Amino acid sequence: MKKIVYLFFSVMTMLVSACDPMEDVYEELDALPRDRSEYQNIDITLSQTNYKDIKGNDVPSYVGNNYYFASEEEAAKFIPLYLNTAYPQLLEGDIINVTYNALKFAFKGNTVAERDAYTLTDADYALGGTTFKNFDRWSQIETFLNTRYATPLQGRLVTLTFTWFSNNQSPTSQTRTDSYYYTNGRWEDAYLVTTEDYLKVERNRNNAFAPADEALLPGFFDNFLKNKIFGAKAGDVQYVSYAVRMSSSSTLQQVMGMMYDGSNWTRIPNNYFSTEPRTLTFLRKNGVWAPDLTVRYTLVAADYEMIAGFSNVGTQANRDNLKQFKNFYQVGNGTDTRYWTEAQIFAGLAEFLKAKYPNAEVGQKYQLTYIVYRGSNTTVQTTLEKKESGNYEVIQ
Repeated sequence: MKKIVYLFFSVMTMLVSACDPMEDVYEELDALPRDRSEYQNIDITLSQTNYKDIKGNDVPSYVGNNYYFASEEEAAKFIPLYLNTAYPQLLEGDIINVTYNALKFAFKGNTVAERDAYTLTDADYALGGTTFKNFDRWSQIETFLNTRYATPLQGRLVTLTFTWFSNNQSPTSQTRTDSYYYTNGRWEDAYLVTTEDYLKVERNRNNAFAPADEALLPGFFDNFLKNKIFGAKAGDVQYVSYAVRMSSSSTLQQVMGMMYDGSNWTRIPNNYFSTEPRTLTFLRKNGVWAPDLTVRYTLVAADYEMIAGFSNVGTQANRDNLKQFKNFYQVGNGTDTRYWTEAQIFAGLAEFLKAKYPNAEVGQKYQLTYIVYRGSNTTVQTTLEKKESGNYEVIQ
């Protein structure tokens, strides 16, 4: 009741004296003490109009025109421009979970900016991070390409001839020729049209297509890919590397991007892009909205059993009780050997996080929701942060 009276007089005062009364009212609301149960946690999905409302000197044009963000970092930077205007009335500590369109794939065309054909020597394999005179995994090929072609170049097409080793093939070492196309900041393993492919479509005289074949190529490539790629899913992308005979003395290696629609491989149109929904959490802090990258997780039965298996946490009696009942027992004054102290629970949660998220970065926060038994099951939330030591500490 005191809060209501206080707010009434505050609002009336602001209406009389302030140039922007609602802004001051929001500040008054932020300053009031609040119980945890009063905090709001709402979900929204950005509409096309919302994207258009995100304005600023450095906001890319595709945000307002095509309604997506190119990365999570970009979404974290620009979404607050909308939230600060649309949700100024929410208070310190409130949360908004924003679902937005994230760029999944962007097609920048079939342009080949540079062509190179190269046969590896024995010394070259070391550039792929292997001590052997062959490659046996994609990561080695990718490392070699990034090392040999250290300066990124959109549209670089490289045809490599190298030795490939596989225990599942006979012979185990084989000479392989394949094409790799650099686009969207990474190397793509392109499908290289084979001698057999050219023969199948009667282009084996020169093992190349003619410029006049342009309209036929998507149909040819659909047939080639269906016979070589199995288990494709709708939306999968495959670049095809093929030769075009420009004249009696000139043949160029070209690329065509193909996408699987669930039934067929079709040519990707220029300037095509696709998005997927992602959700990012924002926290009202110091009067503005900021990205909150806290991972929120609710423990399940298997997680309690995992904690019960850590011999360096708690006592054998309370670990046994945790394993059996899937909650932290906290009845009485702590004299019961099944009793979990707060410190023991936090230690168990810290060990759990180290096991579940072994590669978490320093500073990553996790809000864990778990059950404590205090005569009845009670849901509790605790946030822990990874420190430079590698350990997790409770921050709230």
